[in-house]
Amino acid sequence: MIDVDATFKAIRSVYQTVSGKGDNVTLTFKGPDYGVTKMWQAKIDAREVNHEEYDGALTGLLTMLKKELADKVRSAESEAKRLQQALNQLGN
Repeated sequence: MIDVDATFKAIRSVYQTVSGKGDNVTLTFKGPDYGVTKMWQAKIDAREVNHEEYDGALTGLLTMLKKELADKVRSAESEAKRLQQALNQLGN
């Protein structure tokens, strides 16, 4: 079982770091009607994860945001290396 409060806070914090803005985290129960198997939806802004269990939806959303942040870090590191090479070529 996850700590729901801590997970909500972590999702919001990572999202704010990734996007530069704050937003509300929502957890919605859609119910099993009409053949829906993934009844829980965790969402922040346009990012959403559907899952059979509420904790799976929340951890899935957090995992998605962490991956997005890791991708952003890699991109920033790559850009920093490129800029450093350009500076070095100018001879300081």
